[in-house]
Amino acid sequence: MLLLVACTPGTIDLGTDTPGTADPGADSAETVPGTDTSEEPDDTGDGEEPEAWPQDCASIYDQDELPTVDLDFPPGGFDDLVSACHSGSQAYHAVDFTWNDETVSAMVRLKGNWSWSCDKLQFVVSFNEVDPDARFHGLRKLVFDAPWYDHTLLHERLAHPLFQRLGLPYSCVNNARVNVDGEYYSLYANLERLDHEYLERHFEDPSGNLYQGGSELKTNEDVGDTSRLQALRSATTVDEIAALVDLDEATSEWAAEAVIPALDNYWAGVEINYYLYDHPARGFLYLPYDLDISFGDSAYTDGSPVWSGVVDADPITWEHTGWRKEVLFEIVLADPEWCEVYVEKVAAAREAYDPELMASQVDEWAAQIEQAWADDPRAWVSARDHAEAVASLREFLFDRAAAVDAWLAEGDHCPARW
Repeated sequence: MLLLVACTPGTIDLGTDTPGTADPGADSAETVPGTDTSEEPDDTGDGEEPEAWPQDCASIYDQDELPTVDLDFPPGGFDDLVSACHSGSQAYHAVDFTWNDETVSAMVRLKGNWSWSCDKLQFVVSFNEVDPDARFHGLRKLVFDAPWYDHTLLHERLAHPLFQRLGLPYSCVNNARVNVDGEYYSLYANLERLDHEYLERHFEDPSGNLYQGGSELKTNEDVGDTSRLQALRSATTVDEIAALVDLDEATSEWAAEAVIPALDNYWAGVEINYYLYDHPARGFLYLPYDLDISFGDSAYTDGSPVWSGVVDADPITWEHTGWRKEVLFEIVLADPEWCEVYVEKVAAAREAYDPELMASQVDEWAAQIEQAWADDPRAWVSARDHAEAVASLREFLFDRAAAVDAWLAEGDHCPARW
């Protein structure tokens, strides 16, 4: 969902040493996954420069390209995958994967929860199911996501650069055409998966535990030491939480979700759509994940909105229908000092949430995928409805910015009242 730029933009200072040091006036120049945002490293004195984090995205996420990938199955293989969809199976199936005339053996499975559909399959392509050490351009898996409720296919692509501009972890993402057995199958968001390679790209020390949904261990499974996670779950005071969590990073990540707003994520009370990384030096960090229900324009295939009125969603109190705020979130924001820090982080996120910039990105990426959408035999909506959804998304960006400005001007938000 994004565009490459040649400059190296600044990021907003998260103030990791003390609460409340975010700089809401920092540079919010255009930044997109696929663009180098690391600072120039200092010379080590021995003629070599140290590595800087985050490192660049893999070239398959190039923002100037709309990559085409081919999935070629053995005879009957794709029919087997369709049958797996109807039975709800996420088992892997053999496939040959091709990109840029480079073909490798891989495995593919289906993905999706609420977005699961057998009319348009969504894919996880894995390069390391047979050989655990195998990688494709440094990646162990690729994710091709196309939920029926995102009629722009730009939600993930537009949301992740906000985290990048704030100096937070983010996923690389663009769009991609997928061919199946030599024929154009459909258009997708091409999204970086959160795994050990993601940690290696973001952190000098990627050796900590990674948890999906704050519970399922995804790295260091052979050791299986989750004692720090259990301690976090048992924490009942902000001091106990602060001893385990990088709360400066956490409040920044929550605030970014709130400003977007990310309606199906941790900030909204959805306890499954986020990752935790237990950084060996910093403690638990919150990582954004599954941002496809964002910006308030998600809709059913008939065009009716999934949610109404979310342009004014309160950055503290709004909850996903059927869920409730996470207890940890409530404990932290009930603390007057940390609540004020959070409000400062909302102001910083709003500074990075530049509707002019983001609207220009929407225009660029919509133009990039326009023909692929028109040609898509499995597009969820018509090209006309897609164009209308893009226009609605652009309008929402400006309306949401104004709503957050009004919320900040109103003041008197702390301590949070539940």
